[in-house]
Amino acid sequence: MTRADMVRQMCAAVDSGDAEAFGAWFASDATYVFGNNDPLIGRAAVVAATAGAAGALPWVRHVVDQVAEVGDQLFCRFTIETEAPDGKQLALPCVTVIWMSGEEIVDYRVHMDISPAMA
Repeated sequence: MTRADMVRQMCAAVDSGDAEAFGAWFASDATYVFGNNDPLIGRAAVVAATAGAAGALPWVRHVVDQVAEVGDQLFCRFTIETEAPDGKQLALPCVTVIWMSGEEIVDYRVHMDISPAMA
């Protein structure tokens, strides 16, 4: 499996609301940072946060625009499709940087402004 395939599988897990499948890619002590929020530490924290985020949105779809692999890092560009509380369709830009150790994610950084989906 290529790293781009891995990213697509991770996105499919989130889009289907399967936080456990998403979290399975993470090392037990992985770090996860979304925007300017405090870091989450550990797979269990990633699973809980993913489940909470999925529950906060009516639906979500990740469109993978690009995955670039540089050494043990993946640079991923997405368009996140969802809708605002008023029903307006949204297409939000997102960049994620993923650090791998073997087949596990050890550090995951999401650079995105989610506020339009929460307003």
